[in-house]
Amino acid sequence: MQDVGALFFGATIIMFFSYERFNRVTYDGGQQLKRLVDLLSPDKLRARRVVLNAYLFYALTLVVIYLLFCVYAKLLPVLGGPNLFSAEIGANKLPSGSSETASNLVGGFNKALELWTASLSDPSVAAVPKFDIGIPPTVSLTIALIMVGLAPSFPVLQRFEDWLRGAAHRLAGIPTHVIGIGEDLRRNDVGILADKDSVKGSNLLIATGNWDRMKKYESAAEKELTAPDFFKRDLQIIFAICSWILERRLKLRNSKERQRFERLEEELHRRTNDLIQQLDERAGYRLGISSEKTPNESEDEVTERERASWERLAENADDLADDLCILLALYVEHEIIVMDGASTGKPSLQQDLAFARLKNFLGNLSAPTHVRSYAMVSLAWTVSVTLVIFLLWSLVPGKYETALQVGNSGDIYRRALTYMFNATISYGMPAVVALALRDGGLQARRWQRIWSHWTLRMPQTAIVFFVSWAVATLFLVGLELWKIAVTQGSGADEVSIWWSLRTSFEYNAPITARGALLAMLIIRLLDVKLEIERAPSAVDPPSSFFVGIRAALLMAVCGAVTRYANAWSAAINAIQPRPGLDSIDWGLIVYSALSSAIIGFFVIFCIAETVFRHDRKADATTGTETGAARSSFLQAFLRRQILPWRRAS
Repeated sequence: MQDVGALFFGATIIMFFSYERFNRVTYDGGQQLKRLVDLLSPDKLRARRVVLNAYLFYALTLVVIYLLFCVYAKLLPVLGGPNLFSAEIGANKLPSGSSETASNLVGGFNKALELWTASLSDPSVAAVPKFDIGIPPTVSLTIALIMVGLAPSFPVLQRFEDWLRGAAHRLAGIPTHVIGIGEDLRRNDVGILADKDSVKGSNLLIATGNWDRMKKYESAAEKELTAPDFFKRDLQIIFAICSWILERRLKLRNSKERQRFERLEEELHRRTNDLIQQLDERAGYRLGISSEKTPNESEDEVTERERASWERLAENADDLADDLCILLALYVEHEIIVMDGASTGKPSLQQDLAFARLKNFLGNLSAPTHVRSYAMVSLAWTVSVTLVIFLLWSLVPGKYETALQVGNSGDIYRRALTYMFNATISYGMPAVVALALRDGGLQARRWQRIWSHWTLRMPQTAIVFFVSWAVATLFLVGLELWKIAVTQGSGADEVSIWWSLRTSFEYNAPITARGALLAMLIIRLLDVKLEIERAPSAVDPPSSFFVGIRAALLMAVCGAVTRYANAWSAAINAIQPRPGLDSIDWGLIVYSALSSAIIGFFVIFCIAETVFRHDRKADATTGTETGAARSSFLQAFLRRQILPWRRAS
């Protein structure tokens, strides 16, 4: 029991202590972030939901690697890791250089397990055969501590962790997302400010002295700079964002989230004040002449010095404008700036005009900057509904299904755990992989929706289906290899191992195909939601019930076909091969079709109700009835069921 507890405790350590490593910077910062990289950790560069998705991908992958290292711990020295089997390892014999915290954690866990086991032991009860998974507790805990950084790592694992962290960040669009938005703002041709005389005397919440400063700077730099127009745009961005955002003259939303960026605002405000002070000195704003000729300088030398000084200040202004645009991108990403045309309190005319100018400058970016993928919601519904259905299935139908397979129904608890574990791997893992690939494609803007041409969407569908199916299948085949290592140990030969792996693949590969198909149905449903969000007037939300029925029919066919393949594999690989299928096989095919249909209906129904409920509420609120007669039930049915699955004209 200690080895099982230590294995799960190690996985828990990875899930809870790996966030600090995930939040380390994996990028050099580039030109846009080199000045702000110390103030912007990766979890600040995207919304919390997106960061959570990337972290779960990172942590779950680490857990899978952790399990593989635990099973094949004897191979660690080959990879450059510690030899955990060189001697009998105790809490005081961790790899060389381990921290005192790691030693205390392993030793304390071992002592706690010993006390817990001793408290449960009863000498009057006959001894029960010990269940051994073949992984010593100290090995699993040591590997967990190595992976989270509480114990020294080895080069191969360190390089893989760096690559995995970078992949998770790229999956979430860190830092490319806000950099891209900032670059879009810099390319925006619409001026953020105009002459205050053109807006009915309003100063747009900009201090009068700053308007005078801008005019003074522009006139002084017009003949000194090679690109005075760019300098003028940079000044408009700097003074507008400094007044509206940094000086908090516009009321924004989500003040709790904004507190995370206080240091960034303070740094940008300081740089703005420094730049204004330097420009005041150079332009001679209320300070007399901006520069004086020294006795040893000629007129040409003075002109060259002034031009170099203005170019340097223009470059600083350009860098500051870039960083302020990144600040706007961050605030739009975290929904601190929400341009919905409404403001809190009683806005004045100047506030309304300032909001209008900011919205005009943001353009399409004033809407939510990321397309909601519904990946986490869909995954939660898939796993939870699947586990509940298979738990209930194991109570009654599973009793008879198990009796057909092995000759007896077995213990109810063992049967329930078996069904739920198989459901998690067969349905949960393909969904995780498929939704992660879709999320990455959406963030990279490379995802081809269902309305795309078949030459674009078919290769994408095939790749996602194959990868999600292959990952789940490899996991189940790896479990079979682990069972062989635990039960047979060194007595296993190459022939028996190959036969076990082949039969395991032939049996499990069709089962995981059901999960891959369900994942593709979920992705198709989410793509419909994406199309509705982009063209709400062209596509109506489908009915959850009929979408669930379609999914149930497809999953029933898939369940029957895959179980038919399982039956043929079992008949061929039996000790006494059978020439064909018998009545037991056909009964199992019926059970498989029924369970797959139930899973398909309830999973798709629940996800459809979740992602489309806002659309239905909007339809119910606005209504569609006018003076004309209402459509018939058949017309409404065709409009809701057929049009969403076809490209809007």
